[in-house]
Amino acid sequence: MTKTSLLLLALAAGVPLAAQAAPGGLTITKGDSSITLYGILDVGVASVAHAQSFDPYHPLGANPTVSKFGDKSATGMFDGGISPSRIGLKGSTDLGNGWKGIFTLEGAIAVRSGNTTNAALGVAQNTAAGEMQSASSAVSGQLFARGAFAGISNKDFGTLTFGRHTALFLDIIGGYDALQGSQLFTPIGYSGSYGGGGATENSRVDDSVKYHGQWQAFSLGLLHKFGGVAGSSSARSTDQFSLAYEPGPFGVTVAYQTYKDAMGIGNPAGTAAQPLGTVVATAFDTKAFMLAARYKINALAFKGGYEQMKYSNPSDPLDDAAATSLFGQVVSAVNVTPYTVAGQSVEKKLDVYWLGAAYDVTDRFNVGVSYYHVKQNDWSLGTTPTGSPKNSGNAKYASLLLDYHFSKAFDTYLGYMGVSTDGGMGSTQIGYLHDSNSTVGVGLRYAF
Repeated sequence: MTKTSLLLLALAAGVPLAAQAAPGGLTITKGDSSITLYGILDVGVASVAHAQSFDPYHPLGANPTVSKFGDKSATGMFDGGISPSRIGLKGSTDLGNGWKGIFTLEGAIAVRSGNTTNAALGVAQNTAAGEMQSASSAVSGQLFARGAFAGISNKDFGTLTFGRHTALFLDIIGGYDALQGSQLFTPIGYSGSYGGGGATENSRVDDSVKYHGQWQAFSLGLLHKFGGVAGSSSARSTDQFSLAYEPGPFGVTVAYQTYKDAMGIGNPAGTAAQPLGTVVATAFDTKAFMLAARYKINALAFKGGYEQMKYSNPSDPLDDAAATSLFGQVVSAVNVTPYTVAGQSVEKKLDVYWLGAAYDVTDRFNVGVSYYHVKQNDWSLGTTPTGSPKNSGNAKYASLLLDYHFSKAFDTYLGYMGVSTDGGMGSTQIGYLHDSNSTVGVGLRYAF
């Protein structure tokens, strides 16, 4: 039985007294309880100037940024040009006195192949220089990869849930980006590292408790992940905080997070020590800060933000080195000193800036433009050869998105993103085949 079939069976298990279709999904009610089936199917065709072959397991399918691999153009189908494709169930039951019991289960779908999105499987099947595009992601074959949580909610006291949640940074990006946090046409939508505060695997957080409260124009978010490591209560844990003020057309939000012993995965070398079918892992600590703002004047909305991400060696290297599997894949090697240079611990830093505008040409047609700048520090301690680029560098992105809604449920779009890099972010002197790239794509999106 397929995972999608399990979702549909779960919905059919309760015989409804009333059912109604709505823009937010199909809702079934029985007494004081309700359950909603919802989803988004977002699929299209794109051409990338410098790419590896499209990967059927990758959440998007292609890499619209720069890479050390892929010297030819590639045209193929993608998933989630704007919104990642998904199917989900959410429900609530009345507990009395304004309280509700709630749950959400949300799975990821690759519409173009019918697969459950599984980035880790794609990484394990390819070396970095292999034919297929592969990249790590938090969405890696889990039944409910996008979210699985249950808890309680009250309009006055807020919502408290337990399980697998989106990170607070990821919650912010979509609402403070002029291109809707598009996966294919923005770097902050494509790479989950921005939403994860430094690691794409951390954009969705297992074993976590999350709180959200809203009081008029103010809202507060808190998230804590339990590491579950014997002998160390802080290992593999995260603490996250966000505060927003959003009165009417104006909004501003600030967020901060720390993550200990984040684990990122990469392709195996294809050797006896790192055979295909395994992944390699890197352990590190992160600290991140985000500030974003938006303002709408009639049909014109301005959106922008700043994020800083800092990387350092992991807090619990002995425990991290013992990892044998991640996302259901065998780990063949673990690097626990990624930020050690000439015997010294160093700190890598990324500063990210973005600014854009979205204009409602009509109530159905929106045009968005935005600029993104990622700046990396030099953490080489002068160890790079004379005349070679240091780790410091820049990546600059320019994006355009035309989005037309035939109805609330169905829209089509055309998008473009170009990127140019220098220094440690993409110089041909350090192994990059090209220091620039461009992507153009057209897609459709159906929400139910």
